Amino acid sequence: MRFFGQDTPTPILQGYLTSPLPANTIEKVQFDFASTADEQVRLAIHDDAEFYGKTAEEIRRALEARNPAVEDFLLVGEDVVETDAVWYVGEWVTDEEFENEMVQRSDQPVVWRMRVMVKAAPSRWIDYSIANSSIQEDIDSTVDTWPCDLNAPARAFGQDEFPRQSEPDRWRPPAYVIADPGEWEEGPGNLMDVDPPQERVYRLKKEVAEQYGLRNDWAIGWRPEAGDDGSMCFAQSYL
Repeated sequence: MRFFGQDTPTPILQGYLTSPLPANTIEKVQFDFASTADEQVRLAIHDDAEFYGKTAEEIRRALEARNPAVEDFLLVGEDVVETDAVWYVGEWVTDEEFENEMVQRSDQPVVWRMRVMVKAAPSRWIDYSIANSSIQEDIDSTVDTWPCDLNAPARAFGQDEFPRQSEPDRWRPPAYVIADPGEWEEGPGNLMDVDPPQERVYRLKKEVAEQYGLRNDWAIGWRPEAGDDGSMCFAQSYL
């Protein structure tokens, strides 16, 4: 799949809800993240009831069971409404890191995680991706003692730079995509209430939409100008 006017899709940081959240709260998280991401990374938030009430370790283990190549991700809980902060989750703590007393030893495997303001999350992902910093280094500014207890309450990284703000009025335009054969599906026009009525409507397949951080609502489609290779153009809203 390709985005109009964009040769290389923006990398996506995956986020997962740990409790049910209203749509306006999720939209605010998306907006705050995008406001500092400078289009270098996008956030896709997944609402999977299987993860409600689960720990970071349980969620990472479940994700690894689906796909062993799990990258860093965010956990968004109900406290984001009051704090504008989420959990940034990294790799498993190694035996060497336990032995070096970086983390309090535990009988169970532990993942690196840090409270981070939503607006500070993009820069953390970018810095970690290019090895300009690490979650281990940044945790130092959120805890008071070492070895650190990753289960203990901690300050959120970036809270001085990005104090909590009220929700702004906003609207984010949809993404206009060129979906390749096998990436889209079609249905009868009565699935959309539009004027004029459509004979057929189109959308990305669910797994493709989630991969790019998009919804897969039904949309009006058209063929790309450059030939008919089975591709379809239409707009899809962001998650």
